Amino acid sequence: MEFRLRVFSEVAKSLSFSKASKTLHLSQPAVSKHIKEIEIRYGVKLFERQGNSISLTPAGHDFLQYSDKILSHYEELENHFLSLQQKFPKKIKIGASTTIAQYIVPKSLAALKQRFPDTAFTLINDNSATIEHKIETNEINFALIEGKNQNPLLKYEKFLDDELVLVTNAKSKLRTIKIGDLTQLPMVLREEGSGTRHILEHQLTEAGIDINHLQIEMVLGSTESIKTYLYHGESFAFVSIFSVIEELKNNKLQIIDIESFEIKRPLYFVSKQGYQSSIYDIIKLFFKKGHNNRL
Repeated sequence: MEFRLRVFSEVAKSLSFSKASKTLHLSQPAVSKHIKEIEIRYGVKLFERQGNSISLTPAGHDFLQYSDKILSHYEELENHFLSLQQKFPKKIKIGASTTIAQYIVPKSLAALKQRFPDTAFTLINDNSATIEHKIETNEINFALIEGKNQNPLLKYEKFLDDELVLVTNAKSKLRTIKIGDLTQLPMVLREEGSGTRHILEHQLTEAGIDINHLQIEMVLGSTESIKTYLYHGESFAFVSIFSVIEELKNNKLQIIDIESFEIKRPLYFVSKQGYQSSIYDIIKLFFKKGHNNRL
């Protein structure tokens, strides 16, 4: 029954029998058979078929909530007894907001892979809001994100302190500014929904600067895009200090000091409220060990 629930969950979340069959490495008729067996067993219709598309019925939505809970308990059960044997699951999905995924997580993942070579680690990265949603819907069990924690359904544990710094092309002659000067600079921002954008808006508001009063030249969806953009112009952007270490060393970008103003932000481990997993605890220890010089 566990496997059938996994089949149903995959179809329900992708809303596609063909996509589910590819993900699960099953034939499409086999996927359809598993869904039909569930419908027969519980006497309900789980999907509405409309041409080439499908959607969940009301019963399907209810069934998805129950199957997610059951699968979560199955995973906790497996993780608990595997950890007692010093074994890891065959597959682990870790979520991370974009900046953390690019500049912080890989070091610790390399250490985890050396310690647990038989485990396939998958890193799911997106902006903080999307990652939090994926935890809520049980697509991933835990993650690392930046930004202010505010979802009451999730548990946040501080991992590391980061700092957002104002950077520009290394050729710029500007070195120091006052906070009010920000409104005179051509700015490049991250997209709405990103943890970087959220904390920047909050801290500027605290300092009396409305983000809508900035001269926003460009909005880009990743720190890498922002850095490349800065190489070829005279714009400015707030980015994580972790993301520009190499660029500062190689004299490609420089930090602009803002008098009496700094943006510190905590980075968090995130899981669902009530989620218990010794595997999660072990992974947290690896991340903390890898960055203990900055805690």
